[in-house]
Amino acid sequence: MSGGSEATRKRVIKPAGERRAELLDAAWDVFAERGVADATVSDIAARAEVAKGSFYLHFSAKEQVVAALWERYVAGYLRLAEDVLGDRTPQDDWIGVLTGLLDNLIDHSMEHADLHRIIYGSADAKALALCEETNQQVIALLAEAIQRGMDAGVLRPGSAEVFARVLYHGVHGALHDMISGTVPYGKDEVVATVRNIAGRVLRPGPAAGREQRRE
Repeated sequence: MSGGSEATRKRVIKPAGERRAELLDAAWDVFAERGVADATVSDIAARAEVAKGSFYLHFSAKEQVVAALWERYVAGYLRLAEDVLGDRTPQDDWIGVLTGLLDNLIDHSMEHADLHRIIYGSADAKALALCEETNQQVIALLAEAIQRGMDAGVLRPGSAEVFARVLYHGVHGALHDMISGTVPYGKDEVVATVRNIAGRVLRPGPAAGREQRRE
């Protein structure tokens, strides 16, 4: 009887959000040690010091945890974007706004390089597909920023969504190669190149006029 009472006293009931966050933290530790493919739900539950059944109260499968970790990572992108894009006016330097946003996103990526390596190095196709869904939120915010600059007349007219996708996937690919260690360049070169491309492609000027005349 006394042992059972002690076990009951030790049992701590936490709010669902707090428990879910602890499971995500535990999953991150397990993935870092074993990789996504070799990690199990039992490993994650044990690291979080909860019963395996408690895991399934918050997540339906390991792949959902992978997606949730990526969503938490992307949520950082969204917060950065909202900070940069908030309270802007048509008179703002939209090239500076956009390149500043991209600089912040690059910094965020580098701060979470280990997560990037783990997700892309060992997650399965289903998990990566779920991650890609969250990436679209960042592209939508970039497109919004570009469209606002176009509406203000300070960015070259065109398809805001195409510009956003080219910029995002270009930066994402360059960072992926850098984080994976397959290329010799570093963050400074990526930032400088992004600024150069964004300025040349999006800023109206004589080059744009010459291109239109050739067409």
